[in-house]
Amino acid sequence: MSDNPVLAEKKSIDSENIIAAIKNAKTAVVTAHVNPDGDTLASMLALARILESFGLETVHRVMHDEVPSFYKFFPDQEKVLCSMKDVDREKLLEEYDISFSCDCGSVQRLGSAGLIWQKAKLTCNVDHHLSNPLYADLNWVDVNATCTGQVVKDIMLHLNKLIEEEPLHKGTALREPLSINEDLATLLFITLLTDTGGFRHSNTNAEVFTWAAELTNQGAEPSKLFNLLFNQMPFRTIKVIGAALDAAEIIELDISDLISGEIIPRNKLRIAYTTTTKELLAKLSAKEEDTDEIVDHLMRIKDINMCIYLREDTKSESNFKGSLRSLCEIDCSKIANQLNGGGHARAAGFNCSAKSFHQLKSIVLEKIVEHIKDSN
Repeated sequence: MSDNPVLAEKKSIDSENIIAAIKNAKTAVVTAHVNPDGDTLASMLALARILESFGLETVHRVMHDEVPSFYKFFPDQEKVLCSMKDVDREKLLEEYDISFSCDCGSVQRLGSAGLIWQKAKLTCNVDHHLSNPLYADLNWVDVNATCTGQVVKDIMLHLNKLIEEEPLHKGTALREPLSINEDLATLLFITLLTDTGGFRHSNTNAEVFTWAAELTNQGAEPSKLFNLLFNQMPFRTIKVIGAALDAAEIIELDISDLISGEIIPRNKLRIAYTTTTKELLAKLSAKEEDTDEIVDHLMRIKDINMCIYLREDTKSESNFKGSLRSLCEIDCSKIANQLNGGGHARAAGFNCSAKSFHQLKSIVLEKIVEHIKDSN
């Protein structure tokens, strides 16, 4: 629970209005952010299933990207429409009653899917990130949730409460309470596995394990899903990771003059840093998605405090994507926010322009130094 009263107010913001809006809607579009991870994609798919089960006539799942190859085992992934493909855009409606973004900090991060999301009569933002600016007409942002899938589960629970309190008809029969079957349990378990890093991150708590046990009883297979998510990399992915690790370096910043007291040993901030060029990706016939695990491997280096990973955008000149990780009190989300990004205190990402890796590296390091100054 956040000690900040402003942040605490973000818990279940607009929940009643969102449930009322779902009740009155017939059509919906659900979106995920660009370069999707397991939480955004599985949350989108889970929420779409719930909306269909509740009785909406049309529910479309839309992303800027096609579904990454290693997520092809997700239930319903074949139903995802790519907003960059003409053949998929032809299947979309001109306007939707309601739209949802899942696990996304801005309209811009939805990519071309954001244009579709914005056309709805009512826009909704479903997320759990501390940095979320509440950009939709209605926002359900629970900063205490471990993953966005947990917020999606809460939406389902609220819909069931509505069904109990106000019997609704589906055709000629009374609507039955929504339940979690094997596919929905699988999607929700994926969101949990993704955002806890396989139950390794600091957001792994007793509530996480309680919910994981419930989902297991409802049909999710923990060992199978862990292996599919973390242990089934294409050979090209291993090659890309190997090249990035081979190029890794340790940057050491002396922050003694920036703070009073000692926040890390000898106030020497040790940062693991590496990059991936688009030339390397082309040489290895690799995709951007093959770089997703690199920053997690950097995190395994002993005696570091932070990680910075930068990658050239293969689709846009002079554009870079970055990942930040922190093992100390430095808030990655506040740094990423200044670079057109966002995320969590310990893990965040960004997308910004720069002339070179060297220039962007300098900019990121400057932002880290500024953050340390401002925090002390």
